Amino acid sequence: MDHPLPGLKYVDANDLDDSGMKFAGIEVDGVDGEKLGEVEGFVMDVVEGRPRHIAVGAGWFMHKHFLLPIGHATLDAGGTKLVADLTKERVKRFPGFDKSEFERLDAGQLAQLDATLAAACATDTGGGSSVDDHYQVPGWWKTSSGR
Repeated sequence: MDHPLPGLKYVDANDLDDSGMKFAGIEVDGVDGEKLGEVEGFVMDVVEGRPRHIAVGAGWFMHKHFLLPIGHATLDAGGTKLVADLTKERVKRFPGFDKSEFERLDAGQLAQLDATLAAACATDTGGGSSVDDHYQVPGWWKTSSGR
């Protein structure tokens, strides 16, 4: 498909390099321990070779899939699941995610998606963080995935 931003694409977790950690189906929990869903894929910046979002299959009523900015997830101590620094209540503010719709977004719509997700992740007290702060590549990506 001819994506408007050829450097940004959805990659199914099953299609990632096998040399590192297997991400497909890994549980994603909230900071309060409540299950948010499971990893289905990543939105990758293929030019920079880094993830931007984690695509999570939620399966709960509000929507079936959502994107979690990569900077909001850590790998638990046992290396068996990801933990978001958010609660399910905060994630309910996130827009739903549809792979086929994502492929049709233009640059302005992608920027708006980033801004919407960053605002939904921000604490109610504000803080001076920029949109880019939500997309910092965590150390677990580099070490556990072999990237």
